[in-house]
Amino acid sequence: MCGIVGKYYRNSKENNQNNIFDMMKAIHHRGPDSSGYFKDNNVVFGFQRLSIIDTVTGNQPLYNETNDVVIIANGEIYNYKELTLDLEGKGHKFSTRSDCEVIAHLYEEYGIDFLSKLNGMFAFALYDKKKNVMFLARDRVGIKPLYFYLDNNVIVFASEIKGVLAADEVAVTEGEDVVCEYLCFRYLVNSKTFFKSIRSLEPGEYVEVSQDYCRFDKYKSISSYDINLWTDTDIVDEIDSTLTKAVQRQMMTDVPLGTQLSGGVDSSLVSHIAAKHGTELNAFTVSFNEASYDESEYAKLIASTSGLNYHQLVVNNREFTENLPKVIWYHDEPLCHANSVNMYLLCKYASNYVKVLLTGEGADELFAGYPRYMMCSIGENYNKINPRIAEIFKSIIKSVPDRRAKKLYDNLGFSDRELIIYNSMFLTQCKVSWLLDDYTIKFKDREALLNSVWRDDVSLLDNLLTYEQMSYLQPILIRQDKMSMAASVESRVPILDNEMVSLANSIPYGTKVKRMTPKYLFKKVASLHIPRKVVYKKKVGFGVPIDEWLRDNKGLGRYLDMLLDCKSSLEMINNSKLETIINQHKRSVANHGDILWPIINYVLWKQQFNLK
Repeated sequence: MCGIVGKYYRNSKENNQNNIFDMMKAIHHRGPDSSGYFKDNNVVFGFQRLSIIDTVTGNQPLYNETNDVVIIANGEIYNYKELTLDLEGKGHKFSTRSDCEVIAHLYEEYGIDFLSKLNGMFAFALYDKKKNVMFLARDRVGIKPLYFYLDNNVIVFASEIKGVLAADEVAVTEGEDVVCEYLCFRYLVNSKTFFKSIRSLEPGEYVEVSQDYCRFDKYKSISSYDINLWTDTDIVDEIDSTLTKAVQRQMMTDVPLGTQLSGGVDSSLVSHIAAKHGTELNAFTVSFNEASYDESEYAKLIASTSGLNYHQLVVNNREFTENLPKVIWYHDEPLCHANSVNMYLLCKYASNYVKVLLTGEGADELFAGYPRYMMCSIGENYNKINPRIAEIFKSIIKSVPDRRAKKLYDNLGFSDRELIIYNSMFLTQCKVSWLLDDYTIKFKDREALLNSVWRDDVSLLDNLLTYEQMSYLQPILIRQDKMSMAASVESRVPILDNEMVSLANSIPYGTKVKRMTPKYLFKKVASLHIPRKVVYKKKVGFGVPIDEWLRDNKGLGRYLDMLLDCKSSLEMINNSKLETIINQHKRSVANHGDILWPIINYVLWKQQFNLK
């Protein structure tokens, strides 16, 4: 695990390789154990290492036998031992025990088509000296990030945006038309970032760069299972077996390993399986003084029944508030999830004991775990019923004094594709548009993404899950990567192992969710291992008491005063309306944390990166 940076100049006479060390310094936290670099006429690579596999000889850059192929890689290749044996059988000679050296030899043997052979989380740069060609690639699911700036002369890349910004070629400028999408969804889609001209390489994408061309492409997708004749019991058994193998595979390490244990079903199951196949494992939990947000009792139960060494970190409002600006800097962009702060603090605490953490990310998007998916299902059925009955149903829903009923009402009458796009909204277009003085909000990037993955031969809800994996899952994975690496800890996501993704995406939505139970099949698997009171408890989702904390002027509430002081610089936002909702929230007349929280993040982000 590490951080990578570099440049490829398409005109070797117009290059500046000297600031590679500034780029490396910007991401030093990702790999404080060692560093390395490589320079050639057109290319310069920089590397910061967090030593996990082969701590003695695995420093990068790494090479093939003749030093014609150079690679720097961030991540882990979980099937590297099998691939190494195959390559050694073909005559390849390895100089380290590092999992990443296999990339250089695979390219030498198979060309760039080798990408389809990798099972892992990775982002890497590979330079072919003979052809003077560079490749950048990212894993299929998007677990490890890779950002780049591209113009006619140079491509600049790094594991984090701040690494790209440290290069002379890139201006620190805010991206166009990001505020509306962020306020509604709290993240951007496709390759877009909050910085103008800086993009993210997409999951499963690679770019080939030479002096004559720059070509982007997707590599082979994960294969599927034929489950037509399988019973639910067969599927449960297969998920159980596949997840167990994935956890075992991802426990490979030469340094101490633990688990991130939230008390929810996903991390609890991963932690339990890991405990069965390891010894004296540490488990780490965040807790709150606010009882409705605290799941530590469930985490303690899992730790005690699984034989894990339990560690608990209590996070309060003031500690959260003090760390928020720093966390936004580590994140590169305004936060999507408030619990990024908790995750950073937990990883920082865990770094005293371990260098690797297993987590439970990905189960909700693979196995339909969010209750909000039910609203999409109801909305789809609403469009099919008699119009008169539909109006009666809508009037009944309107009269129900419940937040979820309000969201359902707002979604009734949407088209199938609108139901999918708007399902993950934190704020309605109406509320955002009101604050922005009736600004017309459009989501062309999201529509383009949905159109690119849409399949007519599957259900609306199956299309929803595919879209969610390419949209909502991405900021979750970015959060996991950047918060753990900020603390120099590697996090791994065994539920998103290649074989797990392949299996999950072969199972129809209607099998994953039954009896109005989200994640029905996955919970069946979990109930084979962990207490039912953990499996079937109400979903909390690692939340943070934002509304309450915003009313404490010595805690998060102090940022409301910051908004009042700088509201004139928020060009798109109506100042008087912003002041109104701040005052209403402070006086507990209404809860506006849903819109005040992202505005605070946006302002702090601009301050951290000196954006006017």
